[in-house]
Amino acid sequence: MSSAAALLLRPAASTAHPFLHRSSSRANPNSHVIRLHPSRRRLLVPRLSLTPATASNNTPPSPPPPAPTPAPSPPPSLLSKWSPPRAIWRGLSALLLAGQVFHRVLMGRVHRRNLLAQLRRVGPGSAGVALLTAAFVGMAFTIQFVREFTRLGLHRSVGGVLALALARELSPVVTAVVAAGRVGSAFAAELGTMQVSEQTDTLRVLGAHPVDYLVVPRVLACVLALPVLTLISFALGLASSAFLADSVFGVSVSIILESARRALRPWDLVSSLLKSQVFGAIIAVVSCAWGVTTHGGAKGVGESTTSAVVVSLVGIFIADFALSCLFFQGAGDSLKYAMG
Repeated sequence: MSSAAALLLRPAASTAHPFLHRSSSRANPNSHVIRLHPSRRRLLVPRLSLTPATASNNTPPSPPPPAPTPAPSPPPSLLSKWSPPRAIWRGLSALLLAGQVFHRVLMGRVHRRNLLAQLRRVGPGSAGVALLTAAFVGMAFTIQFVREFTRLGLHRSVGGVLALALARELSPVVTAVVAAGRVGSAFAAELGTMQVSEQTDTLRVLGAHPVDYLVVPRVLACVLALPVLTLISFALGLASSAFLADSVFGVSVSIILESARRALRPWDLVSSLLKSQVFGAIIAVVSCAWGVTTHGGAKGVGESTTSAVVVSLVGIFIADFALSCLFFQGAGDSLKYAMG
C-alpha cells in the first residue's frame, strides 16, 4: 500500500479537534469512526430579529409618527370655472387674424398663385349672382318711387335719385350681401373642414404658415374684387331702372341719364368703392376666423358656416351705417343739381 493510503488510514489523535472524538466499532475494533462530540453537537447560533431592538422586552413599541396634515386649499373664486362665451373669443380671434393679415401684407408675404385662384373665384365666380340681384333691386326701387315723383312733377329728378341711391347704398350693400352668402360661407366651410381634419397642422409640418397660404389670399381677393363687382352692379342697376322707367312709366332714358350725371359727384363713387373694400375685408376676416376656430366634426362645420354668414351680414350693416355717417354727413345739394 502506498504512503498516501497509509496516511489516510492512520488513526487520528483524540485531541486533534475539540469538537470531534474517535470511537471504535465492536465488530471490528481496528476500524475507527469520527463522530461529533456529544457536548458539541448543538452549536450556538445567534438569533436574528427583523424588529428594532428595544431596551426591555416588556416595553411596548413606540407608535408611528402622525401623518402631516395637508395645507387647506384656498376657496374657489367666482371666475375659476368661468370660460368666456364662444362669440367673444371668436371675435378676439378675428381681430388677431386681421392684424396678422395686415402685417403679412406689409411684409409682402402673399402666395400669388393662391391669390389669383381666389380672385377668379370671388370676381367672375360671383359676378352672375351679384349682377342679377343688382338688376332686380334697381327695378324694384324704381317701382317704389317713380310714380310718386311723376305725379309731383319731379320726373327730371328720378335719374338723380336712382343714381345716388344705387351708388351710395344699394350697390355696395347688395353686392356685399351676395358675396357674404356665396363666398363667405364657402370660406368658412373650407377652412372649418381643414381645421377639423387637421390639414392646417399638415401645412405647418410642411413649412407653410396657414395664415400666409389660406387667409391672406382670401382677404386680398375680397378686398380687390368686391369694388369691381360694385361698379358693375351700379351700372347694371341704373340701366335696368332706366329701362323700366322708360317702358312702364314713360320717363325717357335720356332724362334719367342726364339727371344722374348732374347728381353724381366723384366722391359718391369713391365712397362706394371704399365701402366695398371694408365690406370685403369684414366678410373674408370673419369667415376665415370662424373657419379656423371650428371644432366638433361635421356639426361644428355647419354651425361655423351659418354663424360666419350671420356675423358677416351684421358687420356689413353696422359698417355701412358708420361709413355713411362719416362720408355723407355734410352732403345735401345733390338733388338740387339733378333737377337742373
